[in-house]
Amino acid sequence: MRSPDVVGAVVLAAALAGCAASTPRAPGHPDPVELDALAATLDAAPPPAGTLRVRLAFPAWGDLDLFVTDPAQESVYFANSPSRSGGRLERDVRCGDPGPRIETVVFPAAAPGRYRIGVDHPRRCEGAPDRPAPFVVVVDGHGSPEMRSGAVGFEVFLPIVLEVDVPPSSG
Repeated sequence: MRSPDVVGAVVLAAALAGCAASTPRAPGHPDPVELDALAATLDAAPPPAGTLRVRLAFPAWGDLDLFVTDPAQESVYFANSPSRSGGRLERDVRCGDPGPRIETVVFPAAAPGRYRIGVDHPRRCEGAPDRPAPFVVVVDGHGSPEMRSGAVGFEVFLPIVLEVDVPPSSG
């Protein structure tokens, strides 16, 4: 019999494997192969119990920013971490930083309610192509992993790429 952690990792891996073909996309229509490559950079291991984890993967030529707004309407991002609710950005990835190009926000004890995930494209890295930057967002730790993929143009902020509801704990 598999442990819940192994089962969770298998479920996330299966979800990531088909992201380009089956996941609703945010504005923009990047190459599905490019999206699959981005999704493959995300570790399938589930977060610790009770932790809400939001990850944003994007190409090496991009400088995207992850924004996660908690149920109290406070956003966690590069200029506001940690939040009063305990959410924190683990790493702000910038032009020139080594890969993988993943930003992660975690809420170790996620409060129940709605979380809104946004993606911003504030600057273009040197040598970046003149096209929207593809991205994959994965939220896990609140039930089944949820994913959205898409692309965001230069100097465009997508305030709601994905919304998830964390139910009250049963205990």
